[in-house]
Parts: sequence; structure tokens; C-alpha cells
Amino acid sequence: MRIIKVATDDGNAYYDIVSRLKRTHLRFSSLSPGQIVDSTKDLVITSRMEISAFGGSVVTIEDLNEDPLIMEGQLLSRLLDESRRNLLIGIDPGSRIGMAMFYGGRELGALTSNSVERSVESLVTLVKEVPHSSLSVKIGGGEPKSSLRLASLLRERLPPSASVEIVDESGTSAGKSGAIGTTRDQRAAARIAFRKGIQFSDRVRSRKIHG
Repeated sequence: MRIIKVATDDGNAYYDIVSRLKRTHLRFSSLSPGQIVDSTKDLVITSRMEISAFGGSVVTIEDLNEDPLIMEGQLLSRLLDESRRNLLIGIDPGSRIGMAMFYGGRELGALTSNSVERSVESLVTLVKEVPHSSLSVKIGGGEPKSSLRLASLLRERLPPSASVEIVDESGTSAGKSGAIGTTRDQRAAARIAFRKGIQFSDRVRSRKIHG
């Protein structure tokens, strides 16, 4: 994978770039003034005013989403081959909805929400902002009403090519804290993401979903 390099002579821009990168899980380093950029190895982040000074693969901080989770996905999309830009989302429904996101086979982040609508809005924004070659959403079936509501709204708003599955979430709430999150809901969502489920369709609404 190529290396992320911060390159700017603007002190304010440098502070903005570095502080935002530190909120992601990405490794990066800073370029010294006049240091040569290797476009085959480096992904340079700079300010919009300075982009003309660089060749190769360059992104401006102004063009990146301010949400660190989305920003990380946007940068990873430039570091990964197109065939590896797979977006996988696990959802643990309930009074507290846990969500875990994986991109290109690595942990992207986790969220918790108390609202089905806000959860859907967050995921739709992520999907729109992060380039991906495939999209798979796995929803735990332990809370049938919430599960079907989430599946229905996501099916309506996600691209037709997206896979939306409802899975058996038995045992997903057990276990110790993992690296992806600190809450039980987020850990359950991470486990749900990697389970095989049943493709959601209108017919699923009439079935009893076991959790």
C-alpha cells in the first residue's frame, strides 16, 4: 500500500490535516520543504491552494469529508486497488443500534445510534461518500421489528447492486471487547457483519426471524 504524506507550507493547513488524520486509523508522515514526491508510493495530502505544486496522486484536505470515519474510507479508496474496495457493514438492532464498518478487509470504524432513521442516514452518507466496488449490509434478526425497518429503509435508499441480508445473531453479544469498538452493540455488529444471512425482500417481512 502507498504511503500517506502531508505536504504543505501553510501552518494552518498543516494543523488541520494532521489533526484530522490523527482521528483516523491511518499512518502518515510529513514531507519536508523541497522533498521529492514518489507518485508510485506516496499519496500526498495538501491544501487546495498548493495542489499545482505536486504531480502524481494528490488529494486536498478541503475535498475530504470532515467525519473521520468517512475521511478514512475516502483515503483508503485511493490507496487500494479498485477490486479491493469492498464495503461491509454489520448492524445490531435494538434500543441502541450498533454499526460496524469494514473496507477493503480492514476495520473502518463503528457507530452507535438510538434511532433507526439516524442510523440509516449515517450509513447512506457513508455509502455515497466512500467509493466502493461492492456493498454488503448484514442486519441482526434478534429484534424483528427494528431489523425489518432497517432493512426496508436501506433497501429503498441503497443502490440496487447492494446486498442487504438479515442474519441469525445468536451469540454475537458475547465475548470480550474488540479493537473495533468499546460498546457491546458495536462488538455485536462486527460479528454480525461476517455471518451469512437471508437476502432481504418484501417477502421477508412475513417470515419469523429468529435471533
